[in-house]
This record gives sequence, C-alpha cells and structure tokens, in this order.
Amino acid sequence: MCALVTMTPVGCRAYRDIPQTIGNNTAQIDALMIEVDAGAPAMSTSIAFAHQAATAPMTLRSPEDFDNATYRDLSLEQAVQLAVDSADVLRDLGATVLRSPGQVTTTEALGLVQTDPQSSIEAALSAYDAQFYAFGKWQNNDRRFNNRFFGGGSTAFKQDTHDYVAQLSKRTATGAQFAVRSVTDYDANNATGNLFPSAWQTQLHAEARQPLLQGGGLTFNRIAGPGAQPGVYNGILIAKVNSDITASKFRSQTRDFVSDVMNAYWDLYFAYRDLDAKRDALERARQTWESFQAQKTSNRKSGASEALAREQYYRFKAELQDAIAGKLAQRTQVDNSSSGGTFAGQGGVQACERKLRLLIGLPISDGTLIRPSDEPNDAPIVFDWDSISAEAIQLRSELQQQRLTVKRREMELLAAKNFLMPSLDLVSIYRLRGLDKHLAGNDSAFAEVGSLDYQEYEASVELRLPVGFRQGHAAVRHARFQVSREKAILHEQERQVLHDLTAVVADVDRAFAQVQTSLNRFLAASEALDVLEANRKAGLPVNLEQLLDAQRRISESQSRYYLSLVEYTIANKNIQFEKGTLLETANLMIADLP
Repeated sequence: MCALVTMTPVGCRAYRDIPQTIGNNTAQIDALMIEVDAGAPAMSTSIAFAHQAATAPMTLRSPEDFDNATYRDLSLEQAVQLAVDSADVLRDLGATVLRSPGQVTTTEALGLVQTDPQSSIEAALSAYDAQFYAFGKWQNNDRRFNNRFFGGGSTAFKQDTHDYVAQLSKRTATGAQFAVRSVTDYDANNATGNLFPSAWQTQLHAEARQPLLQGGGLTFNRIAGPGAQPGVYNGILIAKVNSDITASKFRSQTRDFVSDVMNAYWDLYFAYRDLDAKRDALERARQTWESFQAQKTSNRKSGASEALAREQYYRFKAELQDAIAGKLAQRTQVDNSSSGGTFAGQGGVQACERKLRLLIGLPISDGTLIRPSDEPNDAPIVFDWDSISAEAIQLRSELQQQRLTVKRREMELLAAKNFLMPSLDLVSIYRLRGLDKHLAGNDSAFAEVGSLDYQEYEASVELRLPVGFRQGHAAVRHARFQVSREKAILHEQERQVLHDLTAVVADVDRAFAQVQTSLNRFLAASEALDVLEANRKAGLPVNLEQLLDAQRRISESQSRYYLSLVEYTIANKNIQFEKGTLLETANLMIADLP
C-alpha cells in the first residue's frame, strides 16, 4: 500500500473541494444539470430586468405629439459619462452581443488576461513557486526462498517496511533547481545477519541542479520560462508584453465605443434639426394648400393648382413622418467609410434616440425623449500637421500594440538562440545519514544524523546534445521571420494611420467649406421664398411651380445646413480618433493600463 501527496501553496482555500473529491458530493453539478436539462431557463433576476427593459415603446405620430412629449436634455459629456458608467459590456449597434458574444469586449477583459492560469504573469511566476512533495509507503513481505542467501540466512523471510519522503524544491530565475529532501525508511525482518531486529534509516539531502548552457541564465528564463520548448515561450517578460497588448486593445475598443456614443449623439442632434426643417416645410405647404383651396372654391384658380399644392403638402407630411420615426437604416458608426465613422445623416428622431439609449445604457423606453443640449462647433479649426502626425504615430493604440508585438518577437528570437547550445547541467547532492533501532531520541537515526558522522557528497555533469541542432536552427529562422513580418506590418500600419489622418484633415476642411456654402444656400433659398410669399400675399401673379419649388429648396437647404454642421463636428472628432487622443478629449482615463 502506498500514498502520494503533492501540494503547491495556494492559500487557505486549497482544501475547500474535499466534499466533492473524497465524499463524492455532486449536489452542485446536479443543480446545474437540472437547469441544463430544462433548457437553461431564464433566472428570476434576468426576467425582472427584461420586464423593466421591455417597457412598451413610446410612439409619436404627429408634431403635436412632440409638443406634448416629456424631454430629457442631455449634453455630450453626460452621454459619454452615462455610457462609461454602465458599460459592463462595450456595446455596439451591430448586435454583436447576439451574433458573436465571444467577440464582445467587457470590463473583465483585463482581469481575464491577468488571471489566465496558462499565460498570465501570475501563471509565469507560479513556475518559480516552492513545491512541497510527500510520499509514504507501507509494505509487508512474507515469502520463502530456495536459497538461504536470498533470504538473509533463512529460507522463510518475513519483513515489514515503511518508506517516507518529504521534499521542498524551488526553481530560481537563473534556471537552477534547489531541493531539500528527507528520506526515511523502516525495516523489520528476520534476517540472521541484522545489527538490529528492526531499524530506522534516515537521510537528509541537499540537491542543486544548474544548467550551464541551454536553459540557463536570467535572459532565457525570464523570456521563455523554465521547461520551455523551441517556439513555445511563456516567461514572465512574454506574459508582461501580452498583458500590455491586451490593455492597449482594451483602450482601442473603449475608444471605438466612446466614438460610437458621440456618433449616436450627433445623429440624434441632426434628427431633431431635420425634424424642425420638415415641420417648417409642412406648415408652409399647409398654408399654401389652404390658400389655393380657397381660391379654387371661389373659382379664381384651377383645380390643378390646388392639387399640386396638396401633393406638396402630403409629400412634406410623409417626410415629416419619416423624420419623426426614422427607419432601420445605416447609422454613423466606427469603421463605416472611415475609422471613426462617416456621418450617415439618415434622420428619424425616435430611431436615433433608441440607438443612443442602447449605447449609453438607459432603458430603451421610459416615457421621455432624450434631446441633445450641445450645439455643433462651427468655428474654423486649423491643425498643425507635424504635431498631429507625431501624436498619431506615438499614441494610436493599434501602433502601440504592434510595437509591443515586435518587442515580443525580438525577445522570442533571443530565447530561440538558446536552443543552439547543448544542454549541460551541473548536479550536486550533499547527504547526511543515520541508522539505529529507533527513529528519534537516544540511540536513534535522527541522533546519528545530528552527529554528522556519516556525510556523503555527489557531483555530476550531464550533457545532452542533438547532433546538428535541426530544431534549434529552425526555431531561430522562424523567430527571425516573425520579427521581419511584424516590423513590416508596423511600417504599413504607420502608413495607413498617416493616410487616414490625412483623409480626415481634408474632410475637416471640406466639411467647414460645406458649412459656409450650405448656410449661404439656405439664406438664398429663404430670401427667394420670402419674395415669392410676399408677392403672393400682395395679390401679384406668382408661378405656382416656382413657389412650390422654392418651398422644397428651403427645406432641403435647411436640412443640408445642419447636416454639414454635424459632418464638420464628426470630422473634428475623427481627428482626435485618428491621432489617439479621443479618450483624453472626452476626459476619460482607463485604470490599470501600463
């Protein structure tokens, strides 16, 4: 019979699973499997949340409904703050959380990497934890021998033995392994030549093994970790770089999330301004229709004129209905046409309002309407190219990730070169021995060990050498290709970032020119309509088609002016996005970043 115990210190909770391991208590897994077999029904808390979130949507069908609605004015800063405060999941408007939940980023992203039991820094450090090993074995022998020599002077041999081993070992950062070991055995048998009928023998070992070539040194062990194989490196430094890459990825994903919140905010702003333009157009069309309807009744105008005015009225009414409700159409979001998102300008207050609510974590419907309180920026902004291009190269998260990847590959190349050396280990063991009829006390094995009368020393050198180092050379060549590849990608990423930044700077200039042009167009359309309306009210002859066309022009130019304002604001936001300072501009800081 034998027993084996191996323990790694893991704190005071190391033995909490004894009811499951020794007692075979399956209550926990049985409770889980009952839910699995039932189709994993929703938990009561999930049902309550879903009921709260599934409030019947508020539907507004007319301008009067908007006049009677309850509004909640919200600034852009407040929207971003609400989004960040409620962002257990970094949401998007593409329903990724339903289509690919495994790709969704949550606030646990950094913690998952930092606690990964295989590749985290803690996992790499655990390779250097002290290891305690214990072994116990008890044996009874009862046999006959045909030759007294094999039976210790007797043909009937009886024996009881005990064997005990306890060891504490530790690996160091240089690759060395140190161990302190106690070996104790008890032997009681009927051999005639025994010094004692039963005896205890104990040994104390101090062992050291130091790699001199392959596997040795601080550089290799910090990069690859102990026991590494060619191409498989998970030392402390590699784990640290991987953690920093994940932190940088989380920063870029947070940046994308904040950018989408800003995009949704300005989408909603334009939806309100577009709605105002459509309401004004509908009111003008209504007045014109009523005027021509009255003239038709008094036989001063033909029915065709009244019909054209009526058609214009219903045209604007249809546009107003779309401006109120919106459509399930493309929205402004990260990576539509540009990295930070290109303004889509689809309009629709309620559709845009629901999207903003989804992103910032508010209930999808709560009886109120969110209304942006900030106004777009219409002041000219000039960027210093040398400054913003340097910031982009230095601060863009994607470039930081790739630079870290290059450093990781360079470290892997250093580790790979270690495998071009033979394995040469120096092993030394020092032993103290003791033998007596008792284990402890006077005339005991422990007392004899303490006397230091019996000491032994052992030293050896072990050499292992793969002839040709085929795998080692392959590992080095592979690592060099990896370094070359990652550097090429970094160079191309830098070119792409500068290209995108150039495009956004040009878009800022274009959008500002459009703001001025659209304003002049709106003013000209307003002036033309005012002249025609004044002539009509004065009884002067007015071309109906010209009047209706002027009404369409002022509505279109008013919407286009606000669209160009938002385009200019989004373009300015995208400058911060491209040069990696969007989070700082939004007064946000991510904790636990390197």
